[in-house]
Amino acid sequence: MPDSVRITTLCENTAGGPNLLGEHGLAMLLEARGKKILFDTGAGRTLLPNVQSLEVNLQDLDAVVLSHGHYDHTGGLPPLLKKHPSLLVYAHPDIFGAKYRRKNGVYKYIGVPWSRQQMEQEGARFCLNRLPVELGPGIMLTGGIPRREEKVPGSGNFFLKTEAGMVADSLEDDQALVLESSAGLVVLLGCAHAGLVNTLQYIRKLTGQEKIYALLGGTHLLDLKEEELRQILEQLQDFGLQKIAPCHCTGLPAQMALARVFRENFLVNRAGSTFEL
Repeated sequence: MPDSVRITTLCENTAGGPNLLGEHGLAMLLEARGKKILFDTGAGRTLLPNVQSLEVNLQDLDAVVLSHGHYDHTGGLPPLLKKHPSLLVYAHPDIFGAKYRRKNGVYKYIGVPWSRQQMEQEGARFCLNRLPVELGPGIMLTGGIPRREEKVPGSGNFFLKTEAGMVADSLEDDQALVLESSAGLVVLLGCAHAGLVNTLQYIRKLTGQEKIYALLGGTHLLDLKEEELRQILEQLQDFGLQKIAPCHCTGLPAQMALARVFRENFLVNRAGSTFEL
């Protein structure tokens, strides 16, 4: 079985080259094991323009994965479906919740900017999973990630609007994508709302494999206090990471700290970045 892996970042907060656009969002294309899987879709403005600029072919997508139900990961689905109708879309059923963020006492809607019915009319075929699901040989979506005590920056500002009012949103819909390779596990993260270290520990337990070779995506380490970040960096070194390409919600201070710790194993990850194994 061919073991070549190619991951292309299509949407990210920063643009990595001429004719590319940046937006607050994330989308990565995984090509491996004969499968082509789009992990998240960005916020909606940059996916298709960047796909065109990068000359990426999405005609033969096997699936779209939505890591969780925030607009900056799901907003690109409507334009994608208009261009490529009839797509299989994997997501946790809780992505459809009315998700808000509180800032300075003001609640702002940050959930999916579309309805399930609307997307199904456009051709989306939703496959909703709470448990792990295999997307192809050696390619797994984690399902909901059990929580432990780990501070996730900003988590106290996420809420769900319910009939009883605003309640804390623990983002149980957060999932990660895992690829088994000859070098070790390759992990794609949307925002790691379940906690970065917690997510990696769960993936170890889920797969029965200790070695996590590469980690790419959002890690939600922004706004951590120095000591909190130091503790996480210390724990990360236990996973034996050989490639780490954090982006999106990681935050610049945390990216700089990760670069200092992982040195040549740290990779800049922007719209247009490509990673190959």
